[in-house]
Amino acid sequence: MTKPTIAAAVLLMLVAGPLSAAEKFRIGATVSETGHFATEIGPFRQLLEAWAEDLNAKGGIVVGGRRLPVALRIYDDRSDEATARRMYERLAVVDRVDLMLGPYSSPLTMAASTAAETHHVPFVAICANSPKIYTRGYQWIVCIIDKGPRYTHRYWEMVAAEAKAKSVAFVVEDTLHPQGVFKGARNLAAQAGLTVTGSHVAPRDARDFSAILAKLRQSDPDIIFISANIPFAVQFMAQAREMGLSPREFHAIHHSGIFLKSLGPAAEQVTGQSYWTPGMTRGQHQRFEALLDSAGIDLNDYPWSPAYMMAFEVVEAVLATTDGSDPETVMATLKDSETETIGGVVRFAADGAGTINTYPSQIRQGRYEIIWPPNHATGHHIYPREN
Repeated sequence: MTKPTIAAAVLLMLVAGPLSAAEKFRIGATVSETGHFATEIGPFRQLLEAWAEDLNAKGGIVVGGRRLPVALRIYDDRSDEATARRMYERLAVVDRVDLMLGPYSSPLTMAASTAAETHHVPFVAICANSPKIYTRGYQWIVCIIDKGPRYTHRYWEMVAAEAKAKSVAFVVEDTLHPQGVFKGARNLAAQAGLTVTGSHVAPRDARDFSAILAKLRQSDPDIIFISANIPFAVQFMAQAREMGLSPREFHAIHHSGIFLKSLGPAAEQVTGQSYWTPGMTRGQHQRFEALLDSAGIDLNDYPWSPAYMMAFEVVEAVLATTDGSDPETVMATLKDSETETIGGVVRFAADGAGTINTYPSQIRQGRYEIIWPPNHATGHHIYPREN
């Protein structure tokens, strides 16, 4: 459970001052409904609204032992850093929210969290694992997920345990999150005993990968590891298949349903990263599936939705132990919290980074199977690829 203890929460309920029946708990967020990241989280407004509706149907969110209606303020950040910064400034100054949920991606979170720091609003980042975010000394941010360098550590544990692959080459989108993941993965691959045959970096809007593909064909690595967001990864994979490139494994860190739908059969047996899949039964997993259904969101299309559910679980658990009226108390309670969620236990380091990491998964006949570790696996790892 989340600290403080139940006894402390009961004491808080006894001493907390009365809350107005008309008072609401205001939560602000942005969603990339348009722009580059829309393929990753475009319909997440519906997920946030489904969560708020679920809470309000029960009388609201529990704050210090009492229920307050949730008032959501959501804006489209257009996948743009300047827009995200402006919208979170509005959330703080105009909407006067009590808590912020971060946008998708490290660049947008880097920009948005400045408003929280300036105006002292608790900020729960969700999908933002660039280490650069957590080296600024900010005191008003925590993040559900771990830093990028450890993002794929379970994948490399699997590769080491299987002892089949001997070499890897990296193809990297030159943006914050892919770069952070790549730098960690390169070290983890070496620790797993693999030879790195090359690291090929290209800009986010790259369209021609022929020069990189020629080098990959020559080096013939066992694994081609694509550290990129979906548009970049789809473009690269399509050209790789056109040129007949056939490593023993393609690993794309973002291989969600948009990736699958764009590539069709070419995506079969590609491995990547997932936070959760049906069959994993930690936390409020049944409620999460009900929220997805209510929001009309297919988990296969939007595999980052479990990270949002983990944020919901943390926020609910923490607010239950504070009266919510003092932002500093809410922030301190967040930093000291420990919450069981659908993806595992969330706790926070001193710099605000969280503990949740992805699990390696593989596309199998249009579905995603967790393939490591054995106690969480929903299917076995097919290596080398059969197609």
